[in-house]
Amino acid sequence: MPSDTNDLEQTTTTSAQQCGPLAGFKVLDIGCGGGLLSESLARLGAEVTAIDPSVTIANTAREHSMESLDSRLSNINYRGGVSVEELALEYNSADTGDNSKLFDVICVLEVIEHATNPEQLLAAASSLLKKPVPADNNHPDDGGLLFVSTINRTPKSYALAILGAEYVVGLLPVGTHDWSKFMTPAEVETILKNVDGFDGGGLTTCEPVQGMIPRLDIFSQTMQWGLNPHDTDVNW
Repeated sequence: MPSDTNDLEQTTTTSAQQCGPLAGFKVLDIGCGGGLLSESLARLGAEVTAIDPSVTIANTAREHSMESLDSRLSNINYRGGVSVEELALEYNSADTGDNSKLFDVICVLEVIEHATNPEQLLAAASSLLKKPVPADNNHPDDGGLLFVSTINRTPKSYALAILGAEYVVGLLPVGTHDWSKFMTPAEVETILKNVDGFDGGGLTTCEPVQGMIPRLDIFSQTMQWGLNPHDTDVNW
């Protein structure tokens, strides 16, 4: 039995984390920024590692998580100043052949449009995924899942994500995005199908690709995001 209130709170939080829908899943958040996604994943029970090239940003995210009353957030492993390529090198150099050391889920959300070498980034991310293990093995595994979101390279994305968001509305500083670095779903799919380290020559992509569409909620008067497989012209 818990000996005091703090023990009771810790026991309750631990139980909630163990029972969450992502309990038992190792998740990597690449380019975690302020930790918004990382914290959401941790609340769902995941064991989260969050990396960002900026030490300052990762430290700020860590401080925010530590200040939360939800102790699940204090277990997020923030690592600032670490690229996914460096993390992959770290894991691969210590490779013991143990698939459980790798990640069940890896999130690369709104990152590759800022990357100098998106092919290298996605290859490094893919190398950190759990590999499929046949059903006749003592420990079968379907392998890990890689989630990628970015901005499509279309006239519509230039009009909305650059002209609109940066110059007209001012949601983002001018120069945040470079339209030439936006990638189409087909380009990303080609990269992922050719990554090394997987039987069959790469990752299997899920269809259909989903676009992310903002909609105005008339009740709360706030913008809500939804998925739409028929509109991948901007965010997808």
